[in-house]
Amino acid sequence: MRKLTAGNKINFTVFAIVIIVIIVLLIVCLRYVMGIDRTVYQIEPNTFVYDSEYVPAQIDNGGTMQAKWDGNYHIETIDGLTYNVGEQSVMYNKSSGKVSLYGKMYQVLADASVQTLSGQSEFVNFSEDRFYKLADRKYLILSDSISNEQNTITTRRYLLIVLDKAGNTLLLNNEINARTINPMSLVTPSFTFDIANEKLTFGGQEIDLTKIIGSTNLYEEQIQIADNGNNVDNEQDNGNGGSSAVSQSSSTTTTTTTTNNSTQTIINGNVNGSGSNNNGGSASGTINGGGSGSEGTNNTPLDKSVGLRSAVSTASTITVNYNVLDPEGKYQTVYINVDGSNYSDTIALDKSDTNYTITGLSPNSDYTITLGAREIQSDGTISEQIEDTLLVRTKKVSTNITVTRLSSSKIYFNLKMDTSYIFDSADIVLYADGNEVDRKSVSISSSTSSNGWSSSLDYDYGTEFTIRLENVVYNGNSVNVDVQSKIKKY
Repeated sequence: MRKLTAGNKINFTVFAIVIIVIIVLLIVCLRYVMGIDRTVYQIEPNTFVYDSEYVPAQIDNGGTMQAKWDGNYHIETIDGLTYNVGEQSVMYNKSSGKVSLYGKMYQVLADASVQTLSGQSEFVNFSEDRFYKLADRKYLILSDSISNEQNTITTRRYLLIVLDKAGNTLLLNNEINARTINPMSLVTPSFTFDIANEKLTFGGQEIDLTKIIGSTNLYEEQIQIADNGNNVDNEQDNGNGGSSAVSQSSSTTTTTTTTNNSTQTIINGNVNGSGSNNNGGSASGTINGGGSGSEGTNNTPLDKSVGLRSAVSTASTITVNYNVLDPEGKYQTVYINVDGSNYSDTIALDKSDTNYTITGLSPNSDYTITLGAREIQSDGTISEQIEDTLLVRTKKVSTNITVTRLSSSKIYFNLKMDTSYIFDSADIVLYADGNEVDRKSVSISSSTSSNGWSSSLDYDYGTEFTIRLENVVYNGNSVNVDVQSKIKKY
């Protein structure tokens, strides 16, 4: 029998290692596939959901949902549409007000314990506040009252919170589609959620949410130190063994210190000094550090700032929430630039206000909102700076056509129009086996009512029917909207 050479031994070892790695990977994949939820879930009509890319979807006529080999849930609607909604999904049924949760989630309880959920959970009562961690930097709140601390954002029932690694936040439900770039806390009657820091304060107890399945959040809280003449301690090494400790306050305070053989007396932040310097000469003068008095004036600038807090969209509008702090009137103008989807405009903001609504936008479109300010400098010149930039997507048009009954010659339907995107006029058209068989002008007033517009369309043949909105006019312009409903006659 031939002996193995050194080269053959190495090749055999490498081959054996490759085989072992393949076997291990097969075992891991098998366990992963076996752990996938194989249940087929029924999705009720009039259900609202976000897909895995956080694009909103309306399931008008229902469908089914099942997790596939990739571990993501996939929806197939009766209308023939498909959606990948990710490893976890939160759905809201507009008819019943029910919120349904799917997939593995971690509920954080008031005592800081964690309960793992899987499969399907349904809720119609939101009087008990609930908090969930869905995945890395992804959270869910269920409550009858959800708001930020300034009450510029308010909603109820449920709210999805998605962070990027820098601490910026995406807030999502059937009412809100907003992205925030400044740190924000959300408040319910039971707890407060510091989003950027991923801290949950529940009944006075602070819970570090990063310890639940970990976190890739890279946000670092910025600590701002403002020297405004109030309670500021400065320590300086003068290079000659001497030091100066200065304490300033708003009340009349006298402090005497010795620095480099020089005596300084500080009264309300005004420093008067006399004595000798390092070279043996004399030194005297006034340092205007704040306060008031005959020895100097307050030249310390007051804090000023301008920033975007959030933006909330509908199908045709974006409401921008902002704040301006300008006690000395240094900002000549504070403005926003809006750009996207055949829309571009620069809008001057009221510095005393906190929100502005941009109108006339296209549905399901991205808009870049830039907050800027023009500042008056001390020499009278004007400087311009960009403070914040935000990307906001408007919502899809939630106008829905629901088939209510099918007879031998008529299809009865209900049309409910999105009140944030009311058409000037439109036709509703019936197609039988791909051919137009009937059409009507839409009753706009009835369609925007709480019950919608109920009517019927006639046919005399066909097995597959489509009801579609056509000739839609909005704000005097023709627009394309994909609003339709399909039904098959068996």
